[in-house]
Amino acid sequence: MNQRRRIFFPTSLASMTTGLLLAAATLQGCATSTSTRGGGGDDGSDGGSGGTGNAGGMGGLGGMGGMGGLGGMGGDGGMGGVGGMGGVGGMGGASSSSSSSSSSSSSSSSSSSGSGGGFEPPVGTADYPAETEQNNLPATADPLAAGTKGFTASIYPTGDVDVFSIDITVAGSNLKVSTGDGMGGCPAGVATLVRVSGPSGFLGSDTDSGPAACSQILPANQPAMSNLAVGTYFVQVESATFSPLPFYVVDIAVVEPGCGDGLVQGSEQCDDGNNTSGDGCTSDCKLEGNYPTEVEPNQPIGQANSITGTDGVVAAIQPIGDQDFFTFVVNVPGTRARIEVTNGNGGCPSGFDSKIYLYNASGTEIAVDDDDGVDSCSMLEPAGDAVVANLAAGKYTVKVEEYNNDEAQAAYVLQYQLTEPGCGDTFVQLGEQCDDGNTAAGDGCSPTCQLEGNYLSETEPNQPNNMANSVVGFDGVVASILPAGDQDYFSFQITEPGSSVTIEVTDGYGGCPIDFDSKIYLYSPSNQLLVSDDDDGASTCSLISPLLDPSAATNLPVGTYVVMVEEYQNDEAQSSYVLKVKVAAPGCGDSILASPAEQCDDGNTVAGDGCSPTCMAEAPWEIEPNASTATATPAWPMTTSWYGKIDPIADVDYFQFDLPAGKSPVLTTHNIGDASSCDFDTVMHLLDANGVQIVEDDDDGPSTCSLLSKANDATLASLPAGTYYVWVQDYDNDAKITGYELSLTFE
Repeated sequence: MNQRRRIFFPTSLASMTTGLLLAAATLQGCATSTSTRGGGGDDGSDGGSGGTGNAGGMGGLGGMGGMGGLGGMGGDGGMGGVGGMGGVGGMGGASSSSSSSSSSSSSSSSSSSGSGGGFEPPVGTADYPAETEQNNLPATADPLAAGTKGFTASIYPTGDVDVFSIDITVAGSNLKVSTGDGMGGCPAGVATLVRVSGPSGFLGSDTDSGPAACSQILPANQPAMSNLAVGTYFVQVESATFSPLPFYVVDIAVVEPGCGDGLVQGSEQCDDGNNTSGDGCTSDCKLEGNYPTEVEPNQPIGQANSITGTDGVVAAIQPIGDQDFFTFVVNVPGTRARIEVTNGNGGCPSGFDSKIYLYNASGTEIAVDDDDGVDSCSMLEPAGDAVVANLAAGKYTVKVEEYNNDEAQAAYVLQYQLTEPGCGDTFVQLGEQCDDGNTAAGDGCSPTCQLEGNYLSETEPNQPNNMANSVVGFDGVVASILPAGDQDYFSFQITEPGSSVTIEVTDGYGGCPIDFDSKIYLYSPSNQLLVSDDDDGASTCSLISPLLDPSAATNLPVGTYVVMVEEYQNDEAQSSYVLKVKVAAPGCGDSILASPAEQCDDGNTVAGDGCSPTCMAEAPWEIEPNASTATATPAWPMTTSWYGKIDPIADVDYFQFDLPAGKSPVLTTHNIGDASSCDFDTVMHLLDANGVQIVEDDDDGPSTCSLLSKANDATLASLPAGTYYVWVQDYDNDAKITGYELSLTFE
């Protein structure tokens, strides 16, 4: 009686059938004699087995049925017949020789005794004994013997299937299965499909999740392989490409439940796969910290578990649709919170897609997150969620649920941390106007985290225009976008005709608040929109200036103007930002370069910053405008470098120098005063006296700065004496460079 085999069928059953028939016909035409072909079976039934070949002949082709029959056994020295669809090729004949002749040729053949006329099954080891054929059905499966790690096996002939059985004797055990070469790799050309089933049915399958594209099924990625009931389980291995696999090793490991098995079970709070303390999970699988276990029911909010004074809580989503509520208390206004779903070991529980919500004391939802944490876990943290960067005193509630409320989760850890406000912690909190991460003076943010300047604090409501806060007499205003959708209006005055204005959103000391994407609008005294800007400032902050917006920010008539600030999409909050507003009367210090009377205009009349109180360049600074060879800044007397800045965005700076005879130039961009560091990304170009480019460089200098030298560019070793130009740009022409140094030496 033919045995059934579970196999892969190709895309076209007819094409495979034709191929098998052609292969058999070809082989039969080369043999002295053949046996008969087995009869075809009905659809869904086994085909008949092929007959045994005569001496030197080929066994008959197995019948084509629902599951093909076995191919016939070859005669002495012959080749086993090709198995029918789903069948197995016949066994090769015993070793012998035969001859055949025709009018033009003669031939002889021989074959070693064994399966398939020459195929040698792989040899097993003590750890991985060889499979025993036929093991293609659960009833004939090779059992995993005590003390062994798996099996050495092959998929041969085409359509072969190997089945192995494992007895689970301890409830809650885990099963791990993988294929490979027994040494951590995967045999060349091997592509396996592994299926695992048990008393309750199918558990999982895999083709290429293991090393080098072999198969691997682990509880971590297929939870059905964990917490198994007592019983017999089966591992079935097939060829993923429907081709013979002469050798592979299957690893089968049963891990009884316990601390160190990598799965959180029973009374465990964590399990990182080892029994070592000091790595976040103790040797007895307890979290290193204060993590109580949730007490059900903790739903709805009125029954929430308190986690005040703890590091978090160990909980579960059981049954499906369960929602867990936890409360904590903030005692100090301005406290920031970090709330995160984890597995307790820095990761996310396998297969868990969480969602968390934060409610204030009145039960109003103030924040929500799906998967800002690790993998598909959730996290609320100050850098990305402004509302938790500046919490008022009071009681808060966290709700945890599975994303679609349609799956359970055996265990997860809700971790939370509260940090009371303090100057120098980098977060702008209640009572602070800025926080640059230190308590030093003179850097824009004072030792008490107040802006160094004269800044107003906004007064809400300041919406719409007729309720705008006036910033007249101030350098700007400290404000916030709270709640999401808030819009802030501020007014200033032009008292001298022809004045200009610079309006900028910042963090108060040169940067942009973390994750704040602002947009600003400038309105005329008649409430007409003059200009708006999204992100011409630092990072994603906004800037309106005379250089960027000459038609709207310069030559302004007398009157009261209004600035509106909002979050770009009006869908996120921002706990703190600074709006700087500077009005400049026409002349030096108005940020407008009035050439040729001015060589620079940096918006002030302070000496020593590269631009003098009379708006003349101070050595060794560039002389604007210098955007072409015609206006290039020459080398300053007794200097070996220039200082420059890329401002506004897409600005370019040209410099001119004379090359002595027999010398080659060395040109480098770097931070001002430090030839070994670079905080920007430049591209530098060298041109001849006619303005024709000779060579350019992106980042051969320090970090992402530029370097031109004969060591890197042989062309520079043979330049004739004369006038040359070098010009500098930001790499993508999409960022400002507040200051850089261009060094020039000769070698």
